[in-house]
Amino acid sequence: MIYTTKPFRLAAAAFYRIAYKLHHKIFLRPQPPIQTPVIIVGSYLAGGAGKTPFTIWLAKRFLEQGKRVAVLCHSDAWDEFIMMQREFQSGEHPQIKAFATRNRYKTAKEIQDKCDIILCDDGFEDTRFTGVRYICLNWQEPPTSWKSLLPNGPFRSLKQDHDESKITHIRCFDADSQTPDIRFYIKSITNYIPGKPLSATLICGLGSPKRFIDDIGTFAASTGIQINKVITRPDHDKHFAQVVQKEISCGNDIIISQKDACRLPQTNLEHPKLHIAIQEIEVSAHLTLHSS
Repeated sequence: MIYTTKPFRLAAAAFYRIAYKLHHKIFLRPQPPIQTPVIIVGSYLAGGAGKTPFTIWLAKRFLEQGKRVAVLCHSDAWDEFIMMQREFQSGEHPQIKAFATRNRYKTAKEIQDKCDIILCDDGFEDTRFTGVRYICLNWQEPPTSWKSLLPNGPFRSLKQDHDESKITHIRCFDADSQTPDIRFYIKSITNYIPGKPLSATLICGLGSPKRFIDDIGTFAASTGIQINKVITRPDHDKHFAQVVQKEISCGNDIIISQKDACRLPQTNLEHPKLHIAIQEIEVSAHLTLHSS
C-alpha cells in the first residue's frame, strides 16, 4: 500500500491519532460485559470491506442454528440499516431484528435478554465492549504506523490498538496461492438480459469504491456490458438520488450497488434504466464461526 505524503495530510493524520486516543480514554472506557454473546464484525479499513453484507450473511447462519439474532448498526449508516431491514423483513428472515443506534453498547445492554446473539455491523473501535468476539475482514496487512491513518491512509486504527487474541481474522484477498476465506463477487445485475449489449454509467457511493468497481469490471468482461463512465460519491451520500436522476434524465443506463439502491426513491428503483448489481458471498468450507 502506497500512501500520499503531502505534509497537510500527514499533519491531519497525526491530529486524528491524538483525537482517537483522547476519545477512547474519555468517552469509550471499558464497561461491564453484556450477558448475551456479542460478535463485532469490523475491519481496519475505514470503509468498503464488506462488513454489512457479511454481517447479514452471518445473521442468517445463526438463525439457521435456531438463534434469536439482533443486529446493531450505527444510525449514521442509515443506508446500511435500510439494506438490513429490506433483507430481513421482506425476505424469509423476519425473526432477525435490526437496530439503528448511536450507542451500540447501550442498545446491546437494553436488548440482551431478548436475543441469543448480538451482531454489530462495524464497531471495531468501540472499546466500551468487553468480553466480546471480534471478526476482522482483513484485506491486507494491518496498519502499524499512524502515517497510514485517515486522511493520509485508508485506516481508522492501528494493530496495536486491539487485543489480537480476541480477533478472528478472515482473509479477503489471495495470498501465497491460497484462496480467500471469503470471496465477494457480482452474481447478477437487475434489468439486464445476459449476452445483450449494455452501455452504462457506474455510480458508486461506497467507502472504498475501488473493489466494487473492479468487481463490476470482472462481471462486465464476461458479459455484454460496457462501462462508459464511473461516478464516485461519498459513503452514505444523501444526494445520491439527485446524481442518479441526472444521469437517467440524460437517457443513460445506470449500474449501482445494493447499498446505493437504499438511498433511492421507489420511482428510481422501478426505472428500466436502473440496474442493481447483486452481490454474492462465498465462504470457505474450512471457516467455522460459532456464537460462543
